[in-house]
Amino acid sequence: MRARAVIGANFGDEGKGLVTDYLCARYGAGMVVRFNGGAQAGHTVATPDGLRHEFHHFGSGTLAGVPTFLSQFFTLNPIVFFKEMDELQAIGITPTVYAHPDCLVTTFADMLINQRIEDGRGAGRHGSVGLGVNETYERSQVPELRITMSDLWNGVDLRARLEKICGKYAEFRTGTKIADADDMIAAFVRGCEKFAGLVNPLGIGQCKDPIFEGAQGLLLDQENKEFFPHVTRSRTGMHNVRLLCQQAGITQIEAYYVSRTYVTRHGAGPLPRENAAMSFPDDTNVEHPYQGRLRFAPLDTDELTKRCRDDCGDNDFSLVLTHCDQLAAPCHADLYAYGPTRDHVKVSTAAAPVARINRS
Repeated sequence: MRARAVIGANFGDEGKGLVTDYLCARYGAGMVVRFNGGAQAGHTVATPDGLRHEFHHFGSGTLAGVPTFLSQFFTLNPIVFFKEMDELQAIGITPTVYAHPDCLVTTFADMLINQRIEDGRGAGRHGSVGLGVNETYERSQVPELRITMSDLWNGVDLRARLEKICGKYAEFRTGTKIADADDMIAAFVRGCEKFAGLVNPLGIGQCKDPIFEGAQGLLLDQENKEFFPHVTRSRTGMHNVRLLCQQAGITQIEAYYVSRTYVTRHGAGPLPRENAAMSFPDDTNVEHPYQGRLRFAPLDTDELTKRCRDDCGDNDFSLVLTHCDQLAAPCHADLYAYGPTRDHVKVSTAAAPVARINRS
């Protein structure tokens, strides 16, 4: 089998959804695999016939008819799942979704605790979206508070666990228990029962010719000490892709690193060479109560290619530049996107194109 991986090269918001949709439509895929992050992703796909959706919990190949596999490195959020499912069904799409039994499950309590902590940071916010992804990982370090997809499929009674999370655990994390949690617990338990019936169990070995869709970007990798603590709680590059491919017996991986023709950062934290005079329209990344506004900086192409080489290791990779209609492409790439749909993606036709960027 052959795998393709779509990876954000910067701070996220590069156009990974567009590229995933393009690859699914052009080459086909048996599955889109979400290999990191959780529902805090926002990957916009617009089709040539006018459909548009911002993907959070589902793979960006959904509009092309490709099912989604949520790997063990993805954090499930039933609340966001149902909201997004309703949005997709409203445009005539009923997605097919699979998940690994070890996926961690985010609760309403994780979201509330996350928002309390971020609010308490004031001007020192980390840039969290407020959807509880980091809190899910933190809580799951305590075995008796961990909730996985396997628990949901096996019908484990979650009430006592959720009471502890809303009580002593929330007090430990924020100084205050979650008040009047009984109704929220009951509603969440009912939602989890329904969720378990909609998401089917699967392993990576059953995913034929997958496209791995990354979330966030290389500069937000949890191991990036330069920008800590303004990073995400996951591995954003090839690390998880390699592990999953080893498990599936896949040896051929084509990596596509995606960047806009400029750099953006949505949220708190350093943005090297930030330029307040730069501004581009963006219908997806509107100002957010936790992340704030979208910020801009010029693209350093030498740093970009070095970052991708370092992440890809000995393998060759393709570079994809999006938003070329907003700013001239600053360097050679394999693919250029001149608009929001897969029809706007063009293969490089430069006289001496860098068809595949390698370590030399």
